[in-house]
Amino acid sequence: MILLSLMFITTASIAQDSTKTVISKDSPQKTDDADYDKTFTKTEIEASYPGGPMAWTRFLNKTLRYPDKAINNSIQGVVMVQFIVDKDGNTSDFRVVSGPEKGGLREEAIRVIKLSGKWVPAVQNGRQVKAYKIEAITFKLVTG
Repeated sequence: MILLSLMFITTASIAQDSTKTVISKDSPQKTDDADYDKTFTKTEIEASYPGGPMAWTRFLNKTLRYPDKAINNSIQGVVMVQFIVDKDGNTSDFRVVSGPEKGGLREEAIRVIKLSGKWVPAVQNGRQVKAYKIEAITFKLVTG
C-alpha cells in the first residue's frame, strides 16, 4: 500500500536588486521614485502569504492534490514556481523554473498558487512594491 505525503517548503525571493541609488552632496543616499514602478527581484522585505508560513502550509495541505499520473508513475520532486506579487498583493506571471517535467506536478503547483488569493506585497524603502516571488513545493511519495 502506498501512503501519500506532501511536504511543502517555501523559499525566499531570489535575484538582483533593481533599485537605482543616486548619491548627491545634499543627501547621502536618495532613491529614484521612478524605480517603484518596476518589478523588483530583491527587496528588503519579500512578499509573503497572509498569516505566514504556517498559514501557507495549511492552505497547501487543504488545496494541493498529488496528481494520479505522478502517483502511478512514482514521480516526485520539488517544483519551483516564480510569479509576481504586485503592490496590491495580486499574483500574476506564473512560471515553473524547475521540477519534474512529467506527471502533472508542475501544473498542480501553478494551479494551487493561482488559487492562493492575495499576498502581502514586498516592501522596499518603506513602500509596497511589485516583486518576483519564488515558491518551492515538494511532492514526495511515501510507501509503507
